[in-house]
Amino acid sequence: MNTPTVVACALWLVTLWRLPSIRHSHKQASLALTLAALAAAMTLEVPEIKAAINDHVGITGLPPLLKHLLGVTSAAYLLDFVVAVVRPQGLARRTRMAAIGATLPLMIAFYAMANWMPGGAVRVGEGKRAVYPVLYMAVFTLYIGVAMIVATWLFLAGVRHSRTLLGKAGLGFLGLGTMLGSFYALQRIGFVTVQLSTGAEYPELEDLLSTNLKQLAILSIALGVCLPPLSVAVEYVASWNTLRRLQPLWRQLTEAAPYVVLSASIAKRRVPFRLERCVIEIEDASLALREYVSAELHESARSFAQRSGLAGTEIDVVAEASWLSVAARIAPTGSQVRGVTYPQLGVTGRDRPSEIAWLRAVSRAYSSSPVVAEFTRQEESSATVLAASSPERLSPRGN
Repeated sequence: MNTPTVVACALWLVTLWRLPSIRHSHKQASLALTLAALAAAMTLEVPEIKAAINDHVGITGLPPLLKHLLGVTSAAYLLDFVVAVVRPQGLARRTRMAAIGATLPLMIAFYAMANWMPGGAVRVGEGKRAVYPVLYMAVFTLYIGVAMIVATWLFLAGVRHSRTLLGKAGLGFLGLGTMLGSFYALQRIGFVTVQLSTGAEYPELEDLLSTNLKQLAILSIALGVCLPPLSVAVEYVASWNTLRRLQPLWRQLTEAAPYVVLSASIAKRRVPFRLERCVIEIEDASLALREYVSAELHESARSFAQRSGLAGTEIDVVAEASWLSVAARIAPTGSQVRGVTYPQLGVTGRDRPSEIAWLRAVSRAYSSSPVVAEFTRQEESSATVLAASSPERLSPRGN
């Protein structure tokens, strides 16, 4: 299996994977159409496909024309995609539409007017109508070059705005692919310029550079397209794992404060939404349960954790899990406290990643820390300590 066939098959696999997303948004539609156009263009480089088209249509120069038209179309859609991602407010839409609207008809016209011979397209500078191949290549190369340079600038500028590592890598590979596409256009311009000015030709070197730059650019773009969806999958798995680790804490706290649980149901597959709801309900339950203990008990839990040999953030985590555990056992009795300072929640003032990490640590301590279990046991068995930490206890609902 030759290289064009491998590249074409890989592109069609990525295209079929991304094609269902065409209905989701304008951005996704542009991306899917970019891949479809690239896959079709590379298919026309497969020798068997090229020969079949030549045999059935009878026009030897048709596959190169179709390939170039598809290349320009893919560049237009790719530019549309990167603008939607990096500049959602838009960027020179009318200019882009006018450029592609003029490029395609001009390419077809110049290709049709060129002086073709049985062996294929006339080389630049040969034949009676040698100017038209020059004009054809100039229009094609100019559009590809400008589109790829602008896309490179936008992709690389968007790397720093991406939230995830895989998202940054995806934009980076897309930027690399469009940069290689820019080099492809520049080397085409260079060889034509050398030929027109000196008459020298380097067909083997030109073909080698063109083929390698083109294939590397396409593969880099395809890889860049694959990474952001993988980022979504990684985030989904991470959310599922976090949800699984928070559920023991959620279950204990919401059993003690069931009125914080929202009534609306969420489908099991919507893991990020379930995680968001789980975090909200844990925090709401914590706010409700702190009315059953005082800040003094929280300090007692901190001192107990220190005496147990813990240090650093472990003390804060275990102390929070300890007062939550005590409060969750007091709550069913309905004995709230008044006239005291309540414990401060450990999630207060944290950003989202730090908040999730904190709740996971508290959940782990709540479920498995022997220090939390011992502190809770001592508080439960000592009515004196509870009374001292709660000078006035009231029934929660009705007093």
